[in-house]
Amino acid sequence: MKIGKEVHFIGVVLKKHEGEESKAVEDVRKKYFDDFAKTKDLYLFLGTSQLHHFTGKNLFIIIGTFHPKLEAQQTLF
Repeated sequence: MKIGKEVHFIGVVLKKHEGEESKAVEDVRKKYFDDFAKTKDLYLFLGTSQLHHFTGKNLFIIIGTFHPKLEAQQTLF
């Protein structure tokens, strides 16, 4: 089974902080808010999991991201 880059990144960060979830979450949050949100055009791939189908109102979870470099739109004229 091939795992996505995001899952691998989270695993590496969790290992770096020796299993301390709060520190790992802070690093992931920093990466997304400081790097992806400011320098990349971030798209989220949403999907559902049968495990969560009857647990709440919103079935959708983030299953992946696509983050190309941010390009400014050029003028039309």
